[in-house]
Amino acid sequence: MIINGGLFVLCWILSLVSPWAKSELYWWLSLNPSLWGAEPPFLPIWQLVTHGFLHSTMQPTHVLWNMVQLYFFGTMLEAAIGGRRFLVTYMAAMVCGALLQLFVMTVSSNSIPAVGASGAVTGIVVAMAALRPRAQIFVFFIPVTLWLLAAVIVGLDLINGINSLRYGAETGIAHWVHLGGALWGYLSVKFGWIQVDWIERYRAHKAVAGEQTRLEEDLKMDVLLKKIHREGMSSLTRAERHFLKRVSSRK
Repeated sequence: MIINGGLFVLCWILSLVSPWAKSELYWWLSLNPSLWGAEPPFLPIWQLVTHGFLHSTMQPTHVLWNMVQLYFFGTMLEAAIGGRRFLVTYMAAMVCGALLQLFVMTVSSNSIPAVGASGAVTGIVVAMAALRPRAQIFVFFIPVTLWLLAAVIVGLDLINGINSLRYGAETGIAHWVHLGGALWGYLSVKFGWIQVDWIERYRAHKAVAGEQTRLEEDLKMDVLLKKIHREGMSSLTRAERHFLKRVSSRK
């Protein structure tokens, strides 16, 4: 929330000081189908993430509404699965939403850039609804279950997304980003991915791989030491000398 809010303020100030610079910034950091379809092939993969931290400076309600949802549903989900799992779910929903948006825009030959945390936020809402479908919240003082709220949100995005493709009825909202994020939110709960601490799993894998590398290097070092004992240092190749120096400094 701090990053999103801070970037919004900075970009708004930039739009006042230098509209050209702000336009260039958004051109390169938004989810811009024009760049992905450029010739020769160009893949600005950073946009899969950067677009989710930019918002329209012309509509403050854009960032405000996203942050309100992120605060309420994000704190609920974080309390249920923990901070690291929440972060992975949030970022994965953001990327999944971006990929679906790019696919649909490419197929429909649409080049309108997209910005906003909506895909990630929708993923969080749907994930929370999939985890606690019967939990109730109040929407304008009306009690609503999470599964019903999520179904309404996804249903409206699906209808508007299809209408925009069929009739060209642009609403100014990247509905396919929302749907991609929602898809990840649902699948991550259905298949149990949301319960996996991917960061810890990566660290454990890295630790095991590092230990395996160390054992292999120790075995190779023993072979080199025996060679030196038999034939002397002059018998070592340049690569073997480099390896000996590196491993010796490690120890």
